[in-house]
Amino acid sequence: MTQQLRKVRRTPKFAAFLITGAVVGLLIGFFLSLRGPADAPYDASAALGFLGLICAGLGMLVGGIIAVLLDRRP
Repeated sequence: MTQQLRKVRRTPKFAAFLITGAVVGLLIGFFLSLRGPADAPYDASAALGFLGLICAGLGMLVGGIIAVLLDRRP
C-alpha cells in the first residue's frame, strides 16, 4: 500500500469574520457618537443607535470582503 499526501484546504469561517466586523464597527460607531457636537438636535442615545447600526453594517461588509478574499487565495 502506498500512501498519498493530500493537501488540506483551509477555509475561513465566514460567521466569525462577519461578527468580528460588526463588533468592531459598533465600537467605531460608539466612539464616533461620543465625538459628536454637544448641541446636536438629537440625544446621545439616538446618535449611538444610528451610528452603531450604520458602522456595524459597514463592518460586516468589510469582514465579509476580507473572508471572501482569504477564501479565494491559492
